[in-house]
Amino acid sequence: MRTTLLRCLRTPSALSLACAGVVALPAGAQDVVAARDGTFRPSIAAEGSYLETRSRPDSTNGHEAVMRLSPGLHWTSRTGRIQGEADYLGDLLFRRGRSSTEGSDYQNALNARVLAEAVPNRVGVEANASVTQQAISAFGEQAVPGAVPSDANRTEVSTVRVSPYARGHLGSAADYEMNLAAGRSHTRSGDTPDSRTTEARFSLSGPRGARLGWNVTASQQRVESISPAVTDASENIRLRLALTAAPMPQLRLSVSGGEESIDEGALAKRRTEKNAGVGLQWSPSLRTQLSADIERRHFGNGGRINFSHRGPQTVLTYAFSRDTTFGIDGTAGGAPATLFQLAFAQAASQYPDPVERELAVLADLLSRGLDPNQVVTVPVLGPAFSLQQRQDLSFAWLGRRTSLNVAAFTSWTSQFVARPNDTPLADDPVRQRGYSATLSYRLTPFSALSLGGQRRMTQASTHGAANDLKSADLGLTSQLGRRTTARVDVRYSVFNSPTDPYRTTSVSASISERF
Repeated sequence: MRTTLLRCLRTPSALSLACAGVVALPAGAQDVVAARDGTFRPSIAAEGSYLETRSRPDSTNGHEAVMRLSPGLHWTSRTGRIQGEADYLGDLLFRRGRSSTEGSDYQNALNARVLAEAVPNRVGVEANASVTQQAISAFGEQAVPGAVPSDANRTEVSTVRVSPYARGHLGSAADYEMNLAAGRSHTRSGDTPDSRTTEARFSLSGPRGARLGWNVTASQQRVESISPAVTDASENIRLRLALTAAPMPQLRLSVSGGEESIDEGALAKRRTEKNAGVGLQWSPSLRTQLSADIERRHFGNGGRINFSHRGPQTVLTYAFSRDTTFGIDGTAGGAPATLFQLAFAQAASQYPDPVERELAVLADLLSRGLDPNQVVTVPVLGPAFSLQQRQDLSFAWLGRRTSLNVAAFTSWTSQFVARPNDTPLADDPVRQRGYSATLSYRLTPFSALSLGGQRRMTQASTHGAANDLKSADLGLTSQLGRRTTARVDVRYSVFNSPTDPYRTTSVSASISERF
């Protein structure tokens, strides 16, 4: 196998993803077939860490030893009436040292998407579920993704969403689609209310592929913020008509108009606003994509812009969004891309089959010592019904032995509140920005060295004081066996805050096994 690996590394392939599949997944062909038919892959990881914390204003400074056991399970199905994928990871932590954190804790992480079809491409149910660790407040103590978590400003958020649908054709004149959805989000923190969402949507559109097209959409979204003391509800009802034209195969233009009725809850009165917008989708080549939709909404100008360009060894993406969010798990789009998503897009031409591409990309990133789920920021709990503006810029370069990933973001979130004087958003927004970079070098076909750094800043507002989190880490990853990976990591973090400052140095060693 080593001879095959060395031969692959000398090939002109930009990513050498096929070789990486041999490194991490020697039975790659069998894994592709299994992923299509449905497969379960359990895993287990153990990590030991030693931390030294300084500069805290209270008496919680000192040394700490942490043992973490992480059982995991991955399920994938690509064929049959039930398709989807699910990743579960549990973290059992044992802490010894500082009296303020000593003890044990269990944390969950889940990301699941399932599609069950009663009639193929006609009638079915989509279901999504997730469990994440999120910061309660952007102004409280922050931690670096992947670091040993702190309980000071963290809670576990569980969400589930079920959406039955029906779609079909009205002869050759139009296509229709009906969706219903119900979701629920729950947090462990008693200070943060849960939320419940319901949605209904019906759309009617002209035949696909026509140069001149049309679409009519009617939708209703309702979110309820649930707490022991009070339940508050917000609602958005919208009717939208869009006309599209494709003057050439690579370009599609659109204009839209409509009306929406908004109820922001509490003491606000229901109001109705007119909407108007323009959009385009431009694909000058298979490697370059640009889409933009700009609309006049009840909160002012909104919309989304997405751009991506991939070269033989690089991928560049940019995303901008300004839109409403519903529920504590809601996003306005333009969420930060993970390293896996960048590499997945870059390998599209080399691996047209998505299942084969997923296995090869994951194998390549792991062999380079890179975390496929690496993002620039940890999610922060937002209000149930709010306005969010976000920009994300990501660049990845994947060479034969060296890879570089750079990302930056800015975000702006403000809650919709009661507006007795019809003033604009009265709530002071939460503003954050940050950037990160990771450089990886493959020492041998079975080991890699990585160096990373990141910074995340929160601007002061009426909600709290400003803070600034900086971190740098150095890691060594080695493939010990066919499915066994070991990693040693050194990290230094500095959190500047007038209320919760700290400096942390940590050394950790981990070993993981995939069955």
